[in-house]
Amino acid sequence: MLRLLRLISYPQLRASWGRSLLVIGGIATGVALIVAIDVINASVLAGFRRTIERVAGPAQLQVTLGIGEVGFSEAAADLIRTDPAVVAAIPLTRGTVGLVGDPGTTLQLFGVDLTAEEDLQRYTVTSGDRREILANMNDPSSILVTSTFAEPRGLDVGRSLTLATPTGTRPYTIRGILEARGMAAAFGGLLIVMDLPAAQRALAKDGQIDQIDVVLADGAPIDAVQARLQSRLPTGLRVLRPAERSAEYDGVLGSFQAMLTGLSLLCLVAGIYIVYNTTSTAAVHRALTMAALRLQGAERSQLFRLLMLEALVLGVLGVVAGIPIGVLLAMLLTGMVSDSMSVIFQIRFPVEALTVRLQHQPWIFVVGIGATLFASYASARRVARMEPLAIMRADFRAVTRGPSARRLIVGWIALVAISTAALAIEVQQRSILWGNFGSTLWFAASIVIAIPLVRASRAIFSQILPRLFGAAGRVAAESLYRSPVRTGVTAAAIALVMTVALTSSSLSWSLSRNISSYFSGGFLACDLAVSAVTTDGGWLETPIPDELGGEIGRLEGVRSIDLIRIFPGQMFRGERIAVGGGSDGIFDPDRYPRGWYRSGNPETAAVALRAGTGANVSLSLAERFRLAVGDRITLDAPDGPLSLAITGIVPDYMSDRGSVILNRRLLVEHWNDHAVNRIHVFLRPGAAAEDVRARIAARLGKDYALKILMPGEVVAFHAEQVARAFVLMDAVQLLIVVVTVAGILDLLLSSIVERKRELSLWRMIGADEGAVRRSVVVESGTIGAMGGILGIALGFVTSAIWVGMNFRYLLGYYLQFYFAWTSALRFLVLVAAMAMTAGYLAAVAATRQSILDGLRID
Repeated sequence: MLRLLRLISYPQLRASWGRSLLVIGGIATGVALIVAIDVINASVLAGFRRTIERVAGPAQLQVTLGIGEVGFSEAAADLIRTDPAVVAAIPLTRGTVGLVGDPGTTLQLFGVDLTAEEDLQRYTVTSGDRREILANMNDPSSILVTSTFAEPRGLDVGRSLTLATPTGTRPYTIRGILEARGMAAAFGGLLIVMDLPAAQRALAKDGQIDQIDVVLADGAPIDAVQARLQSRLPTGLRVLRPAERSAEYDGVLGSFQAMLTGLSLLCLVAGIYIVYNTTSTAAVHRALTMAALRLQGAERSQLFRLLMLEALVLGVLGVVAGIPIGVLLAMLLTGMVSDSMSVIFQIRFPVEALTVRLQHQPWIFVVGIGATLFASYASARRVARMEPLAIMRADFRAVTRGPSARRLIVGWIALVAISTAALAIEVQQRSILWGNFGSTLWFAASIVIAIPLVRASRAIFSQILPRLFGAAGRVAAESLYRSPVRTGVTAAAIALVMTVALTSSSLSWSLSRNISSYFSGGFLACDLAVSAVTTDGGWLETPIPDELGGEIGRLEGVRSIDLIRIFPGQMFRGERIAVGGGSDGIFDPDRYPRGWYRSGNPETAAVALRAGTGANVSLSLAERFRLAVGDRITLDAPDGPLSLAITGIVPDYMSDRGSVILNRRLLVEHWNDHAVNRIHVFLRPGAAAEDVRARIAARLGKDYALKILMPGEVVAFHAEQVARAFVLMDAVQLLIVVVTVAGILDLLLSSIVERKRELSLWRMIGADEGAVRRSVVVESGTIGAMGGILGIALGFVTSAIWVGMNFRYLLGYYLQFYFAWTSALRFLVLVAAMAMTAGYLAAVAATRQSILDGLRID
């Protein structure tokens, strides 16, 4: 076999190097995407683990409320210190601040206990003069910055920085430069350290902390101390090892990573299509050589093994090329993906270095090789079974008709049935794995139905093309349907990548439309929205003082204001949800459009919500935990469990895992929180929004870094965030270009080689080069049209599945489905342009050969 590979296969693969590169590239593309997604997922999680470890320092245990994003009373630190095994219980608070004059830069502000020399040394926050740092810590404007942040900006000790904090903008003096190690290396060094009381004041968290780092005595039993502290602390506070906190983020990010994995598998399917199509055309192109080997004594099994060995070699080359390309892709896309995650999860995702999980690479290698062999099996088996005399006919494409339409339709129905069953299991078990399996199988089934659809279209195109294009159209129609299998596969490959692109576009469009409806009425309706310029990583702005609402409410032209506070990191039954608090006006039943309440009575709900005895829950939370109106929901507040009656089930997008909406007075009372994320302003009749916006800016703009948006601008802001979350999907459009050009060009060039006598005869009897070229371009355009129409049909169904089913279990958002018709038309034009380009290139090749060479008989 190795001798045949060297003497027969190598010269032919080298002669048709373009087709060989296409096979290698098809597998390399799929493998590269799988590797890239795996590296990105690993890198994001590793970045979180490093950040948690650096912030924890030498602490063996950490105490948080929820996932560490909800504040609680610092009195818990005194309780922890009473344990005999505890050496130190160090409280910490944190928040996001902006750099005035540079709105693109946001910093993490950490408040730690820096008043004691031992604490300063424990957290490795060192600088040139440690005594001066300690002496200046009583000054609330004193800050420490990292060398990573200071050096590129030419900052030094004594310099001043103006920061936008939740309590306003004010100058802070740099008292020390931190070495980039320990906590100072977290978040890429984009952080500021302050003494704890000063940080609490700046972040509007007086008396509250976000975390307690617990340092134990040498030899203390960590498990026993952990259990003891957990039993003594208030309900809701959790005592975890840093590694256990890291593991929590695996669960938080698991859904998004599963979605990326599902998309990478779909791209691998696209690679399989390319390989299948290319090996099919290559098999027919090499049929004469295979027939000659059979006549010289080669066995069918021997030829089959030779062709599969060729596929193995090309697959190995594709995988070997795909793995480093995937790592390179990860380098280019990690920032984009982490930015998308920050929008969806409202968490900053620090990624300082790539993490390649070497133990995964052998499995990826096996998947790539298996995909190549699977894609090559059918064509290798078909060529090996051909009769030599049949192959030597003038038109040997007639012997490759493929399976019957009935068998293909039955097979397609079977695949769709299995896919439907998998999606049903997904709904029943809320299983992301079954969802990915079902949707991937549905994608793969498109090739099966494409072939009978192409055959069925013969009656239509055989009539239309001659009428529109004359003789060129007749020749194009005849060529198309001589090999319906290869034509169908090419059309299916185009349809597949169009389906992937349309699914991503429809997800983005559906989310944008649902959010636009969300802001047009109900919880977030207003005439003006006032918030901080800085965000916590996604769409949620950093807190501002609630007393700003009173100042705005007294301005001329303002009728009333609403206050909104959102905690994105509340835990409920092991899931990270959001708690949103609103002032009384938000619960006015007249603000909500008909049908907004999926369950519950708006008037009854308003009474309970304003009284602080009830709560609304999002549709996603209700379905995930099977909650209903009348049930009670218990939240872990800092002062203990808070139980409320569920008064309504409504759509909401504050969190991917669901949300609870209650009266903001409960947040003030039980969470001791006096900040807000947004102030919604309602104007008096006749008041001009621009005038009121100018008054707010004049009154508060100097002291606070605020953005003041009108309703349309609020919608545009959130549409921009949705675009950020789905920016990775734009790269899918490149697949349309690659697959369309590569698939059609390979098919047409192979067709031209097989039809060279036919085309030469046509030219000999009087057809000019223009007619020949028109026939090839018409053929390519028809294939593009078939693929485009099939892609829109498949894309519509697939998008409905993803938006209505997969997306809610992958990311937790329950969306009304809107198909991206504008994108569908754009992709259809793109496919048409690429098809015509491929057709023209093939047409030029068809007319370059001389007529005599075309008439020569092999």
